[in-house]
Amino acid sequence: MSITFAFKLNVHGQHVDTPFERYLELARRAEAAGFSAIYVIDHLLLPAPRLIGITSADSERPYFLDCWCTLAALAQATKRVRIGPQVTPIGLRHPVFIAKWGATVDRISNGRLSLGVGLGHQEVEYVSHGFPYPPFKERFERMTEGVEIIRRLWSQASPVTYEGKHYTVRDVNFWPKPVQSIPPIFYGGTSPSIRRGVARLGDGWSPAAPQLGGFTPAFYQESLAAIRADAAAQGRTSHIRAGALFLTMISEDPQEIDRVATLLRQRSSYAGLSVDEINSRGVTMMGTPDQVCRALEPYARAGVEEFTVSFVPMDDLDLIRRGIDLYARKVMPRFA
Repeated sequence: MSITFAFKLNVHGQHVDTPFERYLELARRAEAAGFSAIYVIDHLLLPAPRLIGITSADSERPYFLDCWCTLAALAQATKRVRIGPQVTPIGLRHPVFIAKWGATVDRISNGRLSLGVGLGHQEVEYVSHGFPYPPFKERFERMTEGVEIIRRLWSQASPVTYEGKHYTVRDVNFWPKPVQSIPPIFYGGTSPSIRRGVARLGDGWSPAAPQLGGFTPAFYQESLAAIRADAAAQGRTSHIRAGALFLTMISEDPQEIDRVATLLRQRSSYAGLSVDEINSRGVTMMGTPDQVCRALEPYARAGVEEFTVSFVPMDDLDLIRRGIDLYARKVMPRFA
């Protein structure tokens, strides 16, 4: 199966005066360059330490646009790429609303939605906005019930009734349905529970290396094999798509690479590291096109079928534009 590349459109970590049209320009450029999908983060906020070294925007005015409104705009601004949240946290987003937003975006885009779901992992995001932050077990149960409800609302012609431990819906007559019979649902995260959840209900698995502090190709390969074996043991025959999200920076200018490496070294985990050593951490794939390819290749051999790349610094939109072009010319052909 050929390897594809998805573009992470960062509508966070930006300067507050950034015109929205700049994001649409990047999306159109990514589509024209051959990226297969455009994904958008779905958070209300991230703790300031998470953004150290990857943006120069004002941390006192944390910038976050809404994911689903952005996706509706992308659905109109693009023609070919798949679009979706990476990932939407069930727990902060009631599954009935996710189903309605998802079906709407799928119809606006004429059947291009891919729905990424997750547990939600930032306690401060929940608590500061007045939401309870339950333990992992409950958040996982909520996500599982949420996916079951969303699938039923999207596919069931008769009114949907669901009695769960955490969610209840009664006689919901859900129309219109998505253009796709059921848009694909992929899971983020790497915990054993998440991997079992993918095997049971997911169409794909796409963990985010930045969130997890990195993972090795060996871990990825073993986990993917276990997910697919578990799915087969449950009688599932459809192919479970394998993805992964990494940060990236690419340039042919040594001074530009050194500038970004210096910024990244503000992160304690990167302090004093060379570019190749930064790449070896399995979070940020950076440097020249050859260095980026060499960093990605072990993950391709481990089974990644779709690389989602999130360009850093995320507020340097001109560098991102040039990075999109370099990926198209000098990275994607290596994985075709």
